[in-house]
Amino acid sequence: MFLHDYYVKHFRRKDLLTGDLLPFKNKEQYFSSYFLNTDNQRKFFIHQHKEDLGVQMVLLDMLTPKIKDGVSPSELMLTSYGLPSIHVFKYFFDSYTHASESVGGTPFLNSRLPKDFSQKVNAKIFIDTREQQPLSFPQSESLKLDLGDYGIENQFFDYTFVDRKSEGDFKSTLSQDNYERFRRELQRAREQDCFIFVVVESDLEQIEKNNSKSKHQANLAYIYHNMRALQLEFKDCCQFVMTSNRENSVKLIPRLLKHGRKLWNVDLQYYINEGLLNGLD
Repeated sequence: MFLHDYYVKHFRRKDLLTGDLLPFKNKEQYFSSYFLNTDNQRKFFIHQHKEDLGVQMVLLDMLTPKIKDGVSPSELMLTSYGLPSIHVFKYFFDSYTHASESVGGTPFLNSRLPKDFSQKVNAKIFIDTREQQPLSFPQSESLKLDLGDYGIENQFFDYTFVDRKSEGDFKSTLSQDNYERFRRELQRAREQDCFIFVVVESDLEQIEKNNSKSKHQANLAYIYHNMRALQLEFKDCCQFVMTSNRENSVKLIPRLLKHGRKLWNVDLQYYINEGLLNGLD
């Protein structure tokens, strides 16, 4: 009997929504899986009562293996693992922090969004001369930046930069060929007491959809692993944020630069997924 047949026959783990048998890839994956896909996962939690202790235990069992050195995953990291969003944890536990602490973790992005975040930014945005596809802002100036692709005029400067990446740039940066180079850039930001928001003009759903259609498919599991590794190693000076498109990046970047260190410990992806950019100009 093959190993996968043995586990499926004797343990018979099933999708909690459909009751279909789960496939076996390896032991760790098999006993940490509860659904055939993320769509089934989403539908399942939508229809559960928040006081259901069994459902709460499933969520904690899913979260526990992803806590590294006492640090709980951010919103983007949760999504890249294929886990439920912070919104789901908040519904069943009242707060993501409470859920994390119950299994020995603490979210590293735990500050609130500034109340005036939605206000329009009236400031000049500096664009690095090496930026290949620069975004357009009402006030901008092209000059050579020491870090990232975008900065802000001195009046508002708060040691914060933005590194803009297209979907292709994101995958290329975290590939084996470029990983160490980008890691060195983040190390340089840390040495200068600066922070880089890595703004990706796509989202995980788009990336996976496009990758499945590509003739030269990237190893997304490897890409996501590298993203999470850098996010944890440089959590004091870097945060990855996905905006879905260039229009949203134009809305977000001036606000990231202006509010600076007030956002360094804010889980921007959680707020974006909750509709932060809707209605902003």
